[in-house]
Amino acid sequence: MIARVVAGLLIGMLCVLSPSAAQENEIEAQLVWTCPVHRDVTESEAGNCEFCEGELIQTLVQQAWSCPIHSVISERAPGKCPICARDLFLITEEVTFACPMHPEVSAIASGSCPICNMALEPSTSSRPHQNHNPQHGGMFFMAPDNWHHLEGTYPEEGVFRVYLYNNFSEPLNVKAFKGRAVLKEVFDKDTKRTRELLAYPLLATSDGTYLEAHIGSSDLPREVTAKVRFERNGDFDRFDFIFADISVDAEIIAPTATVLGELVIPESPAGIATAIAERNVRVRELVTAGNFAQIYLAALDAKNLAVALERHVEEAPAERRASLNWALRQLVRSAWLLDDYGDLGNKEKVYMAYDLFDEAVEAIRSVYE
Repeated sequence: MIARVVAGLLIGMLCVLSPSAAQENEIEAQLVWTCPVHRDVTESEAGNCEFCEGELIQTLVQQAWSCPIHSVISERAPGKCPICARDLFLITEEVTFACPMHPEVSAIASGSCPICNMALEPSTSSRPHQNHNPQHGGMFFMAPDNWHHLEGTYPEEGVFRVYLYNNFSEPLNVKAFKGRAVLKEVFDKDTKRTRELLAYPLLATSDGTYLEAHIGSSDLPREVTAKVRFERNGDFDRFDFIFADISVDAEIIAPTATVLGELVIPESPAGIATAIAERNVRVRELVTAGNFAQIYLAALDAKNLAVALERHVEEAPAERRASLNWALRQLVRSAWLLDDYGDLGNKEKVYMAYDLFDEAVEAIRSVYE
């Protein structure tokens, strides 16, 4: 889901000048359409919100570099946080122009206030879902409601902790939430449901900082499933964690920004098929390690390669074209599923999506053997 939002921002650039542009640098921004309620919805043209069907409005967004802990930091270039010296990471923020005397006057371009004729001044505000960096050295996932976020950590032997955040990755008091840490479960074929065999309650600390369960000692890696209920009468959502080592708090080790290079599409169909297979190796490694939140990087690379390969279908042997078309469609669909389910941290759904993905990759590879 988040990768799709980012992809939606890859549209034409425009420059918006502040009133004092003669003395200041230009503010580079992208004109996009967004929902006034669901700000993470970003489209390149007018339409309606996919969630509430409300009419989209125009806004300006720009890239900036911020701190994973101190969200007030907004820089124009990568570097270190001036407060904690962590590596800054890339975000998208909204740009608006407002009157310093009449804040109710706001525009998406520079100009003058219609009330007092003062020059409108630019300001920025953060957008939701920009910071999915773990803040305590754990694994970070988004809840199915697209609002709550969760970080699971294994800070010491036998201790499992869960931190909760809103859609701006701001910490929440966990006292209003219920959950449990599941260590062993089986799938009942008769009821078609998973039955828990060993689970421990996740209890809130006195200050509401995190939920904690004491799950006993065992060798690494530790596999823990957190089941958390976010609404009073809602279902328990599932989040799967695999801890290869003890979690080290972000106060000691800062997360680093991931900078991606441009995807290079090979010229030959066989070269594209090979590149897809290489991405599959990376996706498999991430799935096996339980690093679900990072799956989308390689999965969507493979999706883009598959789209490029579609232009060469007619060059394949006639008897293989139908199966190749099927495989390409399945790869694209399963890549999006891996993106969505990876964000949610649901191991069962990730495994299901990966089986489809791997099947499609193998079918593509067989055409160009």
